[in-house]
Amino acid sequence: MTVVPRYNFLPGTELTLLERPVVISGQDAHGYKMVGRDDGVTTVLPFAKLVEQLKLPGTTIDTAIPENGARLKQRLGGYTSSAALSEEQRELGRFHVAVCQGMLAYRAKIRAERGDPGFQLSDRIAGRPEARRFIATVASEVFGKKVLINPPRGGRSKGMYLYQGRTLMKYFRVFESLAPDESPIDALVSLDHLKGNRTDKIGLQLRELMTEVWEKFGIDYKKPAISNLHKRLETRVWEENKKRLRNDLPKLIVPSHRTLREHLDLLLTPTEQLIGTEGLSQARNKRGRGSTDLRALIIGELVEIDECKISLIASAKLAGFWERMSDGEKEALENLEKYIKSRFWILVMIDVATRMPLAWVISETPNAEATLALFRMATRDKSREKRLYGCSGEPAAAVGLMHVKNDNGPGLRNSTAVGALMGIGSINTVTRTYSSTDRSVMERLFGTLEMDIFKLLPGYTGGRPGELPGYDAKANGVLTVEQLHEIVTRYLVDEYPSTRHYGVGMGGRRPSDVYEAINETRGQIPPIDPHDRRIHLGWEQEVTPTDEGVRLFQGIWFNSNELQTKRDEYRIKGKVKVFVDPDNMNSATVVLPKVKEPVEVHLQMTAFADMTLPEILRLMAEQRREDPESAAFHEDRVMRTRKQRYDQIAAIGVEHNLSRSYSTIAECKAMAKAVFSGARVIPSQPIPATTRPEAITDLQPSEGVYRIGDDEEPIDGTAEMNDPVGMLGETGPKDPATGSLATSETNDSQPNSGHPSPPNTRSPGKQSGPTGALSRPKNLKGLE
Repeated sequence: MTVVPRYNFLPGTELTLLERPVVISGQDAHGYKMVGRDDGVTTVLPFAKLVEQLKLPGTTIDTAIPENGARLKQRLGGYTSSAALSEEQRELGRFHVAVCQGMLAYRAKIRAERGDPGFQLSDRIAGRPEARRFIATVASEVFGKKVLINPPRGGRSKGMYLYQGRTLMKYFRVFESLAPDESPIDALVSLDHLKGNRTDKIGLQLRELMTEVWEKFGIDYKKPAISNLHKRLETRVWEENKKRLRNDLPKLIVPSHRTLREHLDLLLTPTEQLIGTEGLSQARNKRGRGSTDLRALIIGELVEIDECKISLIASAKLAGFWERMSDGEKEALENLEKYIKSRFWILVMIDVATRMPLAWVISETPNAEATLALFRMATRDKSREKRLYGCSGEPAAAVGLMHVKNDNGPGLRNSTAVGALMGIGSINTVTRTYSSTDRSVMERLFGTLEMDIFKLLPGYTGGRPGELPGYDAKANGVLTVEQLHEIVTRYLVDEYPSTRHYGVGMGGRRPSDVYEAINETRGQIPPIDPHDRRIHLGWEQEVTPTDEGVRLFQGIWFNSNELQTKRDEYRIKGKVKVFVDPDNMNSATVVLPKVKEPVEVHLQMTAFADMTLPEILRLMAEQRREDPESAAFHEDRVMRTRKQRYDQIAAIGVEHNLSRSYSTIAECKAMAKAVFSGARVIPSQPIPATTRPEAITDLQPSEGVYRIGDDEEPIDGTAEMNDPVGMLGETGPKDPATGSLATSETNDSQPNSGHPSPPNTRSPGKQSGPTGALSRPKNLKGLE
C-alpha cells in the first residue's frame, strides 16, 4: 500500500494549483483547507490529490507568511478577534498589554533621566527590583487591578503578579513589533484554546463503520450499552476484514470503547444525543456529561476525598463507667443525652487507580483539623489500626499524594487544608458542587457504605427526610464513636478491598488485587519527607529548649544530640517551633531560628512509646484524676502539717529571745519619711574670677579671659595660684542675685594696689588646701 504523504503546511502558505492561487488555512482529517485568493471560495483538497497536483508544471509554493497579512487571525486559530475567546484569556491579554505599557513608561523615564534617546530595555534591566516596582505601579493603573510583584504563597491566587525580566521582554518585543492597525490584545492573548493534539488517527473507512453502527443500533430509546455497540462494531470490522484480506489489504483494527463513544460526539451534539436516546421532553430537563477514561495509572497519582453526614448517636454508657456513677449522676446524664445526641460526619479518601481506601476519619463537624487528620492517615502506615481492631486484611501503605480532588465542602475547601497540600507538593482540584460525575468514584463509595453499614446500625435516620417515619433514631442511638470507627475500619480493610469491583478500569477485579498488580508494574508515588509531613500536616507548639530537650503538652519530653549541638553552635535563645505527628509520637521536628535544616528529636519517655497523642493525654489525665473525698483528706493533712511547722518556728524565736528580722508596714513608712525629710539639691554655680580651661586659648573674647600687654611681648613672671575657696567665707552672707556666698567686706572695699603678690613657693603637687571646687556636703541626715 502506498503511503500518502501529509505535509505540515503552515497556515497562510500560498500555492498556485492549476493556475489558481490559493491559501492554506489549515487541515482536518480529510485533507487541506484552502481558500481562493481571488474568489474566496473555500475547498478541501484530499491529501492524495494535492500530491498529484504538485507534480504538474506551473505549481508554485510560497511558505513565507506575509508580514502583516492576517497574522493575528492565524495566530488565534481562525478567530477574527480575541472577543470570541474566554474571559480568562482576554483578561490575561489585557494584563499583558498593561505590563507592556508600563515598560514603555519605564523606558521613557530612563531615557529622560540619562539623556539617552537610544536606551533599550534588556532582560536584566527589566528584572531589576526598581524596574519591576515601577512597571507594576503603572500596570496596576492601566489594568484597573492590583498587580503583585511576587506571586502569593499557598495555592492559586485570583490576582495578577508580575513576570520575571525574560518573560517581560518576550511580551514587550511582540508589543513593539505590532503595526498601528493591529490589536495588541490579539497579539498578547494566551492560546489555551489551541492546546492539545487534534490529529485524527482513525481511518475514513473505520469511521464509516462506526457511523453505521451508531445510526442503526446506537441512537435508540432503549439506549443500548456501549459494549453492545462495540460487539456490533467488532462484527462489522470482521466482515470488512474478510473483504480486505481477499484484496491483500491490511486488517482494520477494532477501535476501543472510548473511540466508538467519541465518534458519536463527532456526529451529534450533546443535545442531539439526549433527544435521540431519551426523547425531546427529557432533553429539555436534563443536560450533563460524563467520562469513562482511566483517570489514574499509579497509586497515589489521583485521589478523591469527600465528606458525608451520617447518623450516629453518641452514648456515655461505656463499660465500667456507667456502673460507677451515682443515681443522681445517672439521672443528670440521661437528661443531658437528649441534647448531646447528634449526627456525625465521615471523611474518606480513596485511590482512583486501585479503588483502595487510603484514609477515613469520623468527626463531629467537618473542619480543617479533620481534613488534616485524613491527610496524615493516608500518608502514614496503618498497621496500628489493623492490630487494634484485629483486621485480617492488609491496609494500603503510606503513599504520597500527587493530585487531590475534593468538592466545595467546608472541611475541604479552606486555607488550612489547601495550604497543607501545597506544602507537601500536591495538586489540589476543587470540583463542581452537586456534580457526581466529577467524583464518580468517591460518590459511589458513600452509597456502598450506607447500604452495607449505616443502614444496618441502630440509630439510622434514613437517606432522606421522612424515609423512616415509624423509627425513632434518637431513642435507638446507642453506638459510640469508637464502636463506629471499629466497624468502618474493619469494613474498609477486610471487606471492601476483597469485593469484586465493576467500575471503569476495574473489570470485575478486586481492589486488593489491582493494588498489588499496579504496585509491581507501575509503582506508587513516593512518600512525603517526615519533616515536611510533620511541618505541614502535624501539630505545632512553640517552646523553649533546655539541656533536657523540649517539653510539649506540659509533660512530653523530646531530645537528641543534634538538637543540643545546633543549640550550642548557633547560640539559640528564646522559643523554637516544634512539630509533631499526633498519630506517632516517637519523633518530632524542631525548626531552629537561623538554622537551614530542621532537627529531628526523639521521645525521651519510654512509658509513652508507640502511643498516639490523644492516648498520652488521656493517660496523663487519668493519672491526675482522684476522688474528691480523697483530695479533701490530703489537703487537710497538708494544711495541718504546715500550721504546726509555722507555730513551732514562732515558739523557737520567743523561747530564745531572738530579735526581729522583719518590719511592719507602719515602720517601713516611718523610716522612708525620715530618709527623705529635709533633703534638697544645691544648684551648681560657677566660681567667681574663673573660666573654663578650653576658653583660655580661644581667639575670640570670652568672659573671664583678658589680654595682658601687647601681642608681641611675652608674659614674664611666676603664676600664683589663688585659693578660691579661701576667698569665700564659709559662713558669709549669700548674694541675693546668684545665691552663692559673698566675699568679705575687706576684700570688697580695698581695691587692687597693683603691687604684685609674692610668688607661691609651694610645689603644685603638694598643695594641702582645697582643690578649687566645693566638696559634697556631709551628714545629710542633719539637714532638717
